[in-house]
Amino acid sequence: MSGRHRAFVVGLTAASLVAVVLLVLSASRLCPGDQAGQPCPDATAHRVLVVGLAATGVALLVAPFAFLAEYVARRRIVYRGAWPRAARRAAIAGAVMASLAGLRLGGALTVAVALFVLFLAGVVEWFAVRRLDAP
Repeated sequence: MSGRHRAFVVGLTAASLVAVVLLVLSASRLCPGDQAGQPCPDATAHRVLVVGLAATGVALLVAPFAFLAEYVARRRIVYRGAWPRAARRAAIAGAVMASLAGLRLGGALTVAVALFVLFLAGVVEWFAVRRLDAP
């Protein structure tokens, strides 16, 4: 692993921490109402922003650890395509986060639906490994 890989891992981890800080700050400051019965005029846009920041934070956090897991699994050798595979897995994790949060906000999240979303993410990764990573 070169210094460039290390810098990229540290940079992505720092970017994920920035995304989480932005998430916490925006979620705590958006639509502060003095009364509990007063509705927020832009609640939908704020929810989309919070879900987007959460999915981005998850994706940015998963990418370096997916790369490091592949680095360790391949006997400490960085092969071509390691970063694209890590990015694909991070995108899947971000999509799972966004879909679970959207289902929760919509009131449609149950244990069976959550397990189905996780199973679907596993199937997508399985097909991607078979199709995209084949020699």
